[in-house]
Amino acid sequence: MKKIYSVVFMLFALVGCSNANEGNPEHNDASNGDGNSQEINFTQYEKPPSLTISFGEETVKTSQGGYSWSYLDFKTGQMISIEADSLPSTELVNVEDAVGVNISDPIKLNFEKQPLNYEIRVYDNNNNMIATYNDLKDVKENGKAIYEILVTWEEGTGIYAVPLDVQ
Repeated sequence: MKKIYSVVFMLFALVGCSNANEGNPEHNDASNGDGNSQEINFTQYEKPPSLTISFGEETVKTSQGGYSWSYLDFKTGQMISIEADSLPSTELVNVEDAVGVNISDPIKLNFEKQPLNYEIRVYDNNNNMIATYNDLKDVKENGKAIYEILVTWEEGTGIYAVPLDVQ
């Protein structure tokens, strides 16, 4: 009988040792010695990162719109793809809630994770797109408008909206 307990104990010990690092995939990636942490960055987010906009000393939150996103689920080892719909940017935020912005202040998009690229679309009070920019510094429109930022990362795309009153 002691032999059976010894064999069972050895089996549990072996199984426990073989699974010791499975719960921490970042530990596995970091300890593989090649120094490549790209997979950790790729799988860090299960949805598009957040985005804020800074104007001088003031920081404004954006509203997350629809997105298309893929990430590795460490629990299952499977790639997960998500397609999330939302209201159009012109309905996601209210232009009457626009934050006053002085265009002469330094403007910065604060991405939680740097994107590959982005595009800024400006909508007037009648939900008509009136301009497209690659940088907020290029904005020429004054007054209240909805700013839609379409962002692309390696993992997918996301749309953000913010109402601004540019002066």
